[in-house]
Amino acid sequence: MKGNPSMPNDYEYIGSTFECPCGKVHTVPIKAVVIELGANLQIPSILEREIPGKKGLLIADDNTYRVAGSEIEALLKDRGFQIKTFCLTGKPIVKPDEKAVMQILCALEPDMDFLIAVGSGTINDTTRFISHKTGIPYMIAATAPSMDGYASTVSPMLVNGFKRTFPAASPFAIVGDTRILCKAPMDMILAGFGDILGKLTSIADWKLGIALLGEACCKTAMDMVSRAVDKVLACASGLKDRREEGIKALMEALVLSGIAMMLSGNSRPASGAEHHIAHYLEMKYFLEGREPLLHGTKVGMAVSFVAALYEHLSGISPDSVDIPGLLAERPSYEAWAETVSRVYGPLAPEVLEEIGKGDFEGRVYEERLTKIKEVWNQKLLPVMKAVPGAERIRAWAKEAGADFSPRALGVDRDLIREALLHAKEVRPRYTVLRLASDIGILNKQLIDKMTALL
Repeated sequence: MKGNPSMPNDYEYIGSTFECPCGKVHTVPIKAVVIELGANLQIPSILEREIPGKKGLLIADDNTYRVAGSEIEALLKDRGFQIKTFCLTGKPIVKPDEKAVMQILCALEPDMDFLIAVGSGTINDTTRFISHKTGIPYMIAATAPSMDGYASTVSPMLVNGFKRTFPAASPFAIVGDTRILCKAPMDMILAGFGDILGKLTSIADWKLGIALLGEACCKTAMDMVSRAVDKVLACASGLKDRREEGIKALMEALVLSGIAMMLSGNSRPASGAEHHIAHYLEMKYFLEGREPLLHGTKVGMAVSFVAALYEHLSGISPDSVDIPGLLAERPSYEAWAETVSRVYGPLAPEVLEEIGKGDFEGRVYEERLTKIKEVWNQKLLPVMKAVPGAERIRAWAKEAGADFSPRALGVDRDLIREALLHAKEVRPRYTVLRLASDIGILNKQLIDKMTALL
């Protein structure tokens, strides 16, 4: 099966290999994507078609087993499958960390033919990581349209409390039964919407990387995400009412975001400064022993700040970029590393290893500043102006029934200020936060101004 005929044309890429205008030959190893009413009933047939064996491990948690896992388990056993079921445990919630991985490995038997994950973020991320490490194929039965990692080939995992991204397997099938998805907790539905809002700035950040660093551009992946986002925004009001049309559009957009990441070979189409801010908050919550917010909820909050930064930058003249002055004020690597150590605490070694010294060696920074001035009006300004304003993004959130403001989410504004200043160190990727830092405006004065308005 190549996909569901009722889905957008982008699903024609499912299970195919094709030459892309970007110059690469792309392969989408996912064999089936089924997002519709009663989709879970197709799981036995998908397994019989795609997997030669009958023995599998079903991975869920207590909640996802109750809402879907038990039904799927019964369907498979009725068709002659040998299913072992394992429910992940964790307090207060299951996290994608070393403990979760070890729990699954202990339940795994060497002659398993397949893994079937029943859940969303953590269940999917840990199962795909295990699939990659063991070579056992897996499929995902989604229980909530809460995040964009269903089709991804990477797993964001917490290792010693630091959020790192690891290579992982893509599923051979993604199934989303809208009967289940529409009943998902509203905070998970809105988290998925927040993740989709994040694409409005992640695509812009990717374009910055293309313009300034010569990063590879896959327009197929970029357009795929943009079309999916537009479809979700067009029916945002359907989310708060749990209408099937809106929930289906959201789930499809989340899957397409993952496929776009697969095409580009990284998370560029779907993750930028807004995700780095979310990761920063998550790490801080971990260090403080606090229960984290849902990933997409943090992204939904962060995207307004990132959009506001883009709006501010669009009003700046490149003539104001004083290269000699910026070079003179540039901190040394040692001073920067000291700041990272102070801000990130016990996680600082991970950050320093992730970022490296490259930006402090030779004339890297000077050459980038020169490039920024050269291409500002022609390439950067159009990107900045194309990003919807923070007010428009908040209006979309309200239409969907979401309030992603720090006050509503209980996030301290001082922590937001800290994240805006230092989240650029979470990943060695060029974003609007790095651009603002490069030209010397990412400072407490600007951050105070931005957070006072949002």
